[in-house]
Amino acid sequence: MGKSLPEHGPTPEEPADDRPRQPGRVLTAEPSRHPAQGPWTTLDVRVDAPVAWVRFNRPAAHNSVIPAMMIEIHAALTELARDDTLSVVVLTGAGRTFCPGADLTAALTDHNPDLPPVAVYQSATLLHEMPQLTIAAVNGGCAGAGFAWAAACDLRIATARARFSVAFPQLGLTSELGLPWTLSRALGGAAARDLCFLPAKLTADDARRIGLVARVFPDDRFEAEVDAMVTELGSRPRRAVRGMKANILLAERSGLAEFVDAEARHHQSFFTGSARAESVLALQNQGLQLKQPETTEPRS
Repeated sequence: MGKSLPEHGPTPEEPADDRPRQPGRVLTAEPSRHPAQGPWTTLDVRVDAPVAWVRFNRPAAHNSVIPAMMIEIHAALTELARDDTLSVVVLTGAGRTFCPGADLTAALTDHNPDLPPVAVYQSATLLHEMPQLTIAAVNGGCAGAGFAWAAACDLRIATARARFSVAFPQLGLTSELGLPWTLSRALGGAAARDLCFLPAKLTADDARRIGLVARVFPDDRFEAEVDAMVTELGSRPRRAVRGMKANILLAERSGLAEFVDAEARHHQSFFTGSARAESVLALQNQGLQLKQPETTEPRS
């Protein structure tokens, strides 16, 4: 049995306030830091509601996975899932690589390797089931654990230079992070089995052809296109984006009749109360003029 690391990431400490104090000067409080921002050693998390960005941040090591990254991404996603002000979470990599999976050399040569707690593998479940729309912006190599994290997201978009590989069988390993489950639902059982048992390196266009990736952008336009897509999604009514995610999750575990009934009730809720106000504003932002209800003069 390997040594098991703590389940939670490092606890933030309040920095000492060493700023010089001048007579009569009142020091204003620093902006509060979102708990999802760490501090982390393997991630860079930026939160600007309604959007959050989670970046694998080990560019010198091509964003390869180490146990600390497994722990930290689970902790960060847990905090983001709790934030009702967010409607979109983007997962990407620092530098020119998304995430190539783990460097297994040390783990397989050490007879007592440091292994993350089993519970933190639920980061894949968080990406799939958290109330926010999750997007994998695949900016380069994507294999192993990185492939599994991308597959767990709601949408995947890629730069043209991106390459994808399941990788596990060639390394003498089975899958992790729910990859057969997410691939089966994204691509169908036959395609998932083909990728898992006979994994080939896929180009971005290959990934788009089989339905793994929704869109592929040229390398020199990738960041701008991702920013534009995320900005557009973030500008949409938060309840509508989160509500559509809730519908999709419900559809995965419901029969058709049961789902249609729940979906109709959810849909109708947007015509009343505070949800109606957001819907009206969204229509007005599209340039649509709402017809005012006619009033009938009372008879004398």
